Amino acid sequence: MVCVPSILTALRADPWRGLRWLGGLAGLLAVVACTATAPKPTPPSAPAVRIPIAPPPSAPSSPADAKFAAFLAEARVTALAQGITAATFDAATAGIAPIPAIAAMNANQPEFSKPVWSYLDSAVSARRIKDAQFRLAQYGDVLARIEATSGVPKEILVAIWGMETDYGSDTGGFNLFAALATLAYDGPRADYARPEFFAALRLYQEQHYPLSEMVASWAGAFGQTQFTPTTFFKYATDGDGDGRIDLWQSAPDALASAAKLLSSQGWKTGQPWGYEVRLPGNFPYELADTDTLKPIADWRALGVTTAQGDALPDAPDNAGILLPAGARGPAFLVLPNFNVILKYNNAVSYALAVGLLADRMAGAPPVWHAWPRDERPLSRAERIQFQTDLAKLGFDPGVPDGVLGRRSRAALRQYQKSHGLAVDGFPTASLLALLDQAAAKAVE
Repeated sequence: MVCVPSILTALRADPWRGLRWLGGLAGLLAVVACTATAPKPTPPSAPAVRIPIAPPPSAPSSPADAKFAAFLAEARVTALAQGITAATFDAATAGIAPIPAIAAMNANQPEFSKPVWSYLDSAVSARRIKDAQFRLAQYGDVLARIEATSGVPKEILVAIWGMETDYGSDTGGFNLFAALATLAYDGPRADYARPEFFAALRLYQEQHYPLSEMVASWAGAFGQTQFTPTTFFKYATDGDGDGRIDLWQSAPDALASAAKLLSSQGWKTGQPWGYEVRLPGNFPYELADTDTLKPIADWRALGVTTAQGDALPDAPDNAGILLPAGARGPAFLVLPNFNVILKYNNAVSYALAVGLLADRMAGAPPVWHAWPRDERPLSRAERIQFQTDLAKLGFDPGVPDGVLGRRSRAALRQYQKSHGLAVDGFPTASLLALLDQAAAKAVE
């Protein structure tokens, strides 16, 4: 209930703000009046929009708050021009503020900051495999139908489900609009987050989900298979046949939507994502790059075998060699479906975890070759130093951001090749020490 004395106080303190408050209250009463006289919509096709009463905004207390408030004011104009109603925008953004923790999460994504073996220890743990097998049985009929229509194996779908939200148990704890607005108003991911923010408003307006249920990850991905709002409008599918798509509450909807995304990105039915292989002692490591694709016969000619030492099986497509932990770690031959998984999350560790988890739930053995667990993981500051050193030495790693992606690894390979080292593109503490020395000499 709105208190009359509080309105009078607001009018005396700030007449313009008080008038705006009264205008909002009048609009709200109009909505309530219309709701009272209109026939009740029949769920689930057109449930009523729930519009909470928002308190009057407080004055910005810092430059960051002022910038956030300015973003929301500008976004409101843009949203209304895109067909978002004022009631939708005001309800979705009522009371939201920047979330300071998001900046730290953006800088320390586990797919990029943890050693791949540590990442896989939790991603493909015995508990997660056991839970995956339970889900395969629990949703057997649903998964069989989705696999038959999409061509995507049920094990891959359950693996993505497990990786994204631990089979629906953790769909995120952030307000979807606050998370996306935090990324959109400032920072390196603004270009990503701004269209997602407006798509989230459209999602709320068209689908009428309760705001209390619209929770997301820090990056604004939501639901049991973690779709972004724009991805929802491209691939979301009614998997349970109830005439409504709810990725938060319906596992069949989430699984069917993930299958549609992978299928649309070119999933090749009947082909694996890849498998572990054994490299010969004289293998040219500069060829171990997922961008270097060769026919299976060419890899056989170079002495590459399965992990057990057998001849590589035939495949219709070219394949690449992946060394996620460098020359000392396991090697994998990856086929086109590996790149399709990367469309879901563009991190090699993630795609590898999905593939291995899918294999394990189907009864495959663990990775054969040992991981180089004696290698000390690099801190974010050290990863930035890696990139800074490479740039000083004339190798282009891109912007020093602590994420050693394709460009940084390509620059590292160039350095390794120029110094007669194994060209595996894998950053280590000992290699960083060499780069530090070389970079120091270069600036003397």
